[in-house]
Amino acid sequence: MATISADISVTDASEYNVKKAVPVILLLFLLCLIIDNSFKIISVDMAKDFNISATTVSWQATLAGLVIGIGAVVYAALADSISIRKLFSVGIILICVGSVMGYIFQQSFIMVVVSRIVQTAGLASAETLYVIFVTKHLPASEQKKFLGLSTSSFALSQVIGALTGGFISTYFHWTTLFLVPLVTLFILPFILKYLPKEEGKGNHVDVLGLFLVGSIAAFLLLYITDFNWIYLLLLIGAIALFLVYISKNTKAFIGISFFQNKQFLSLLAVAFVVYSVQLAYIFLFPFLLESIYHLKLDTISLLLIPAYVLAAIVGALSGKVAKIMGTKQCITIAIIGITASLLLGGFFVKSSVIIFVLSMVVFSSSFAFMYAPMLDNCIRTISKENSGTAIGFYNLILNVAASIGIAYTAAMMDNSAMKVKLLGYINNSNASLYSNVLFVLAFLAVFSLFLYWVLVGRKMKMAVSN
Repeated sequence: MATISADISVTDASEYNVKKAVPVILLLFLLCLIIDNSFKIISVDMAKDFNISATTVSWQATLAGLVIGIGAVVYAALADSISIRKLFSVGIILICVGSVMGYIFQQSFIMVVVSRIVQTAGLASAETLYVIFVTKHLPASEQKKFLGLSTSSFALSQVIGALTGGFISTYFHWTTLFLVPLVTLFILPFILKYLPKEEGKGNHVDVLGLFLVGSIAAFLLLYITDFNWIYLLLLIGAIALFLVYISKNTKAFIGISFFQNKQFLSLLAVAFVVYSVQLAYIFLFPFLLESIYHLKLDTISLLLIPAYVLAAIVGALSGKVAKIMGTKQCITIAIIGITASLLLGGFFVKSSVIIFVLSMVVFSSSFAFMYAPMLDNCIRTISKENSGTAIGFYNLILNVAASIGIAYTAAMMDNSAMKVKLLGYINNSNASLYSNVLFVLAFLAVFSLFLYWVLVGRKMKMAVSN
């Protein structure tokens, strides 16, 4: 009887610690998202201090996005061979090391970029490991609740992150933002106390495959920002090597069969184009309002609140609405909303700040409305046993697309040809520049809708009719 009682008490203690661990790692998850979002809004002040172009300053955001995308896949793979407790600890250490480096070497833009890469290598741990921990240690009846909280945390982090970056940059200095991530150190003792000490299984991590994906993304970024044919050749070579590698290596993190699935590949193409527009507009937003309306970042961050709050509400309801309306209809409506929001800003660029508040509300809500249906559409093309890999690669593509979007938007902002006056009533070259960039983003959104209907929507209609 004594042995049985001891076993029960140990089990109860274990469950008690797991339930205490979830709020701790959810808080860390929220903090990491806030840190990442706060750095997205300060590019305009960073460009001024270093006297650099939009293209150059965009590297602190684009490279960080790439690291988070690739890091998510790496942490997911490592979670099978190393305990989540150790991975969270390493993540916090990387966050703090990168942040301290950024503050110490704040006079060098190159070191700021390097510091951001180290920092985001740590930030990438939170989102992936939180989901893995919840699905691994909590009963199925409680998983939906805590996974739902992660979605709410993402929306909340956009609001807090924008306000944090805007107010710190305005009333202190943007470099002070590097000190904020050090609060994650206070969470480390609770991570060590409550997370279980697990034994790893020693699974294989596809380092070379992930390196090739990173190389493809990096060469694509370089080509978009410079249009040098050497980068184009390197990009083609990296893609060829990657396809050969995954076709020959059975232990690659993603198999060649994924790229032989035409519907999955079609959805990736649509997602890549439309999600490249998402962070492109968010990156452009503070530059536009500062240049045309002479607003400071604290005010700009306040103007983003309605958009992010409504996006959180829409995102929470998107899954239920998709069940009623259908996936195809929801995605179509969302892309039309994205296009309309960009055209609104493009046509009325000098009218009023209120126009851009409304534009960002429609823009953010449309993306929130599209996420669940698009992901559901993607999962349905893949067998259940491969759904985890598909989701991981899909999220990687979204992060790469976001980085590419920032890169091509920054390149357009630095291109004098974009200042041509397409609208006769705009007599300001800066206004013409931002108006034209918004028109290009709107065109890309329309192009993504065209791709969706040709590659996916039409086939779905044919499948239903058959």
